[in-house]
Amino acid sequence: MELAALQQLFYDAIFDKEGTNEKELCKLITTANNLTANEGIAIYRGSILGKLSRALKSIYPVCYRLVGEKFFEATATTYIHRFPSKSPDLGDYGEHFPDFLVNFEPAASLPYLPDVTRLEWHWHRIFNGEDSSTLDLKALGKISQTQWGDLIFHLPKTSILLESPYPIHKIWQINQSDYEGEEYVNLEEGEIKVFLWRQGYDMRIDLPTEEEWQLLKAFQAKKPFETICEDLAVGYEPAHGVSALLTQFVQRGWIVDFSV
Repeated sequence: MELAALQQLFYDAIFDKEGTNEKELCKLITTANNLTANEGIAIYRGSILGKLSRALKSIYPVCYRLVGEKFFEATATTYIHRFPSKSPDLGDYGEHFPDFLVNFEPAASLPYLPDVTRLEWHWHRIFNGEDSSTLDLKALGKISQTQWGDLIFHLPKTSILLESPYPIHKIWQINQSDYEGEEYVNLEEGEIKVFLWRQGYDMRIDLPTEEEWQLLKAFQAKKPFETICEDLAVGYEPAHGVSALLTQFVQRGWIVDFSV
């Protein structure tokens, strides 16, 4: 058997619940004096599944706290068998966990759980993502007025816009190890919009107004400034127009770069 085929068989045997691939692999293994082929495979399986399960726990600590140890471990095991790791970096593992939970029947009584884990996944990726630059105001000041309509403003690379019908930011907050305060969340508060981003070494969860949210989405879509002004001209008060909001975004650090 060629090496690539043997490696694939070993991979399949580790994640094969039915044991069919394991039987085929055992035929090709020279056993040690004190271990059967099945026992050797089981050691590898336990090591791999254990490391992936611990990786999920470290990325989704709030989910772990919400559902408890036994439920989380059982859920993680099911997820791991459906979504084996495809990267040598454990930090890349678990991206599909929130979507997996959407249709995971045992978690149906916690309808907010997928969105909470979605926030956790992006927190993990943003926290470990590459640093964003700071807006070069001098370079921006050199742009002629005739080019302003063609400007495209960029949000931090380490940022994401999240929406949920549940107050996921509060659920996340009260499940932090250092949280002190009332441990109650009203799930009927209504839809929440979250701008999750990193400023230097500080992670931030900001709650934009509706006007700010629409502008953030327009910047995220990389629309030219003139198009944004035209699209958002209706419904904005003069004091909170696009230009005024742009100034506020720059001051907050929500805008970190531009292109023409």
